[in-house]
Amino acid sequence: MIFCLLAFFWIVAILFTGIGTLNMKFLTTSALQGGAFEMIVGTVYLFLGAAAIAGPIGILAAIYLVEYAPSGKITRVIDQAINNLAGVPSIIIGLFGYTFFSKQLGFGVSLLSGWLTLSLMVLPIVIRGSEEAIRIVPTAFKQAALGLGATKWKAISLTTLVAAAPGIVTSVILGIARVAGETAAILFTSSVLVTRGLPSSPFEPVMALSFNMYIKIVARGESPDKVFGIALILFFIVVTFSLVAIILRTYYRRKQPWLR
Repeated sequence: MIFCLLAFFWIVAILFTGIGTLNMKFLTTSALQGGAFEMIVGTVYLFLGAAAIAGPIGILAAIYLVEYAPSGKITRVIDQAINNLAGVPSIIIGLFGYTFFSKQLGFGVSLLSGWLTLSLMVLPIVIRGSEEAIRIVPTAFKQAALGLGATKWKAISLTTLVAAAPGIVTSVILGIARVAGETAAILFTSSVLVTRGLPSSPFEPVMALSFNMYIKIVARGESPDKVFGIALILFFIVVTFSLVAIILRTYYRRKQPWLR
């Protein structure tokens, strides 16, 4: 525990050496003029798109596994496949995204390819988090709805999902925070070093903070000191997502007495 805290604060101390490069002009100026505006917005685009795809699919999968899936070999295989997907290295997922989404489906290097690739990384987190949120809701809620004549789906959607919504939302936010700094997954699928303005459609590439740092340090050989400002922006984004998830979880735990 102490080692983790020391490592965290050491990383924060290093990153804060780039605080001097952060100002409103840097944040709002185009990358063509030395700013980071397109990188920040492009990174947010990637997050929101991945959440929009992985969120509904993950929630529906969790509902199926908890409420509908029969206990048997097929269900165990699905569970194991989800666990295995969570353990696949991001570079492998990036190569798969490039081969399948960019090449086979013809999406090319685009936002859409990046969304689909990142959603594969977010999906296991959303499914497992949503499963846990659904399971901790008292079954009496659903049984009461069924007793009043509601169908099974109505009982689940109007009682169980409503009660589990805070945990589900938290799992989606944590999933996005998990992939916030990923470079390998978007390296081949969605990111470019420079674009003229923001993408106007999902079939255009995008600039991203992590990809820009990778190119500047690895490809160009620039000193890390010059990219600490960009790293600090990405750090703040990740921490913000994580704090929002923690605040939501804490707030709704107080509102839901069965969680105490």
